[in-house]
Order: sequence, then C-alpha cells, then structure tokens
Amino acid sequence: MSATGEEPGTARAITANCHGVRVAVDTATGEVRVLRSVQAVDAGTVLNPEQLRGQVEGGAAMGLGSALYEEVYVGGSGEILNPVFRTYRVPQMADVPVTEVRYARTHDALGTYGAKSMSEAPYNPVAPAVANAIRRALGVRPYHQPFSRDRVWRLAAGGTQA
Repeated sequence: MSATGEEPGTARAITANCHGVRVAVDTATGEVRVLRSVQAVDAGTVLNPEQLRGQVEGGAAMGLGSALYEEVYVGGSGEILNPVFRTYRVPQMADVPVTEVRYARTHDALGTYGAKSMSEAPYNPVAPAVANAIRRALGVRPYHQPFSRDRVWRLAAGGTQA
C-alpha cells in the first residue's frame, strides 16, 4: 500500500482554550472533587454564544470524564474487561460541575465573519488542569489517567501511581 499527499501550507485560524479547576482531594480515600471549573475560549468572533457555551460545557464534561473516571480495562489475552456501561464508569450529571465559560474578544481575519472553529478544543485542556490541581493539593504530580481514587490515594500515601 502506498499513498501520497501534500500540505500546501494554507493559512488557517488557530483556536486556543485554557482551563482551570479548583479541587478538593480527600487523602484518606483518594476522592477528587471538582469545586470550580472555568474555561477561557478564543473562538474569534462568537457567532452563537449559547451554542458555543454548550459545546464548551460538553467538552469540559467529557474532559472530566477522561480525567477522573473513564478507563478501559484489558485482560491478559487482550479482551476488554469492561465492555458495557454497567462496568465502564462515565460521569453522571452529579459528577460534572458547572463550567464557567469566558470568551476572549478577538477577531480572526481568516475565519468566516471573524470566527474560529472549536472542534475538540474544549476537551483538550481539562485533564492537564485537573492534574495540576491535584499536584497543587498533594505536592505530587499524577501522570496516569484517569486520576481515580485508588491512584490518587496511593499518591497521597507517598506511593507511586500504578
């Protein structure tokens, strides 16, 4: 099989998102509770603020899911050990705090009416923000997602993350 392609270097708008969280970490149980969630968004000229807010809130919720809950367990011969939602933990509404969404006031000459694309940008900064907040709370940086109770508990107890 072979393929060829080219990147003509066409200029395009680059979006940027920044996420911050405040967490409480229970060192006795390893529970991480997100107390505050804020995401700043550079989407250029925001054409539909409520639609964009919904996209950012949804991306933040997905990011919190991957940061704190979601994990695929694989058995010794490669089989998925949690193939259904009964055994695969996803966040529930009670697990997801309100995310404050802030818009930068920018205009992008390349985008339609000055707008930029969002796509997965709201998802990307969430797990690093949670990891940084856990690091600040414990003094030890977590590296392996999800930052589950057992992993955080081991970090709090001075161990390593498995």
